[in-house]
Amino acid sequence: MEQAAPLTPAAPRASAAEVVLRTEGLSKRFGALAAVDGLDLEVRRGDIFGLLGLNGAGKTTTIRMVLRLIAPTAGRVLAFGQDVRENSLAVLNRIGAMVEIPQFYPYLTGRKNLELLYGLSGGRDGARVEECLELVGLATRGGDRVRGYSQGMRQRLGLAQALLTRPELVILDEPTNGLDPQGIIDNRRLIQRLNRENGVTFLISSHLLHEIELTCNRVAIVHQGRLRLQDDVKALLAHAKALATVRAEPVAEARKVFGLRKAEVVSERDGVFQLRCEPEALPDLAAALHASGCRVWELTPGRETLEDVFLAATGRGGAA
Repeated sequence: MEQAAPLTPAAPRASAAEVVLRTEGLSKRFGALAAVDGLDLEVRRGDIFGLLGLNGAGKTTTIRMVLRLIAPTAGRVLAFGQDVRENSLAVLNRIGAMVEIPQFYPYLTGRKNLELLYGLSGGRDGARVEECLELVGLATRGGDRVRGYSQGMRQRLGLAQALLTRPELVILDEPTNGLDPQGIIDNRRLIQRLNRENGVTFLISSHLLHEIELTCNRVAIVHQGRLRLQDDVKALLAHAKALATVRAEPVAEARKVFGLRKAEVVSERDGVFQLRCEPEALPDLAAALHASGCRVWELTPGRETLEDVFLAATGRGGAA
């Protein structure tokens, strides 16, 4: 399978001093399956970097290789300019991580779990445990046993654990799993605050496109283990095409008008069309629909979102 052409020109390669994490030709095979195939990622100091992909795209496998939880089949990982394989202890001490579903001792309290994990990393500052519980909104529940925690609370405890050692880079694998809408907003604000006020760099894997668009400044899109796109979010959206939402009937007649006016139909469902159409063309399009006898119930200009960019990069743009 050929790798899809990038939607935008490749971003300039950053200097070594700017790069916190780089993967070079990173690959992982499980028998005949190429879970990750020649992945070149570049996370820069100060980034909130989103690793986007469908379930099974290779995101978690990539993170596990970065953290030396599994060995790559080929390629290498550089963190803070050092090969992780050759300097794993020195490098990983500067990284905090939450991978997949966080696991804790269910019969211990959240506070005691953090104290044990912090102690294993050499930490002795009890105030830091309390600080991390406060950061993730668990200060009043730290004395409760983890067996009584909801999935969202376990996710927040996992984030607290990732922050214990004051890492320079924090890697979060699907950090919003199990969170309710308010929890997702709180999680986003915490990440952005730590990034802004404490200079923490984040690598976040997710399939929640809207959340990544709101949270991250740079993004990579991975599909079937391959890198399809990597750039600043603002740059991607600056290249996004104009869209319009049109609800008109009869549907067949509206399609004819769009064809005559060369307005590309991106999708249609129940008489609601998504069109690639510049805003200045909409008045003439509305007049043409009216002249053809169509009833127009909605005509709204807009632009492509990160979701549209993602669907195009993964070859799923025609999906309903």
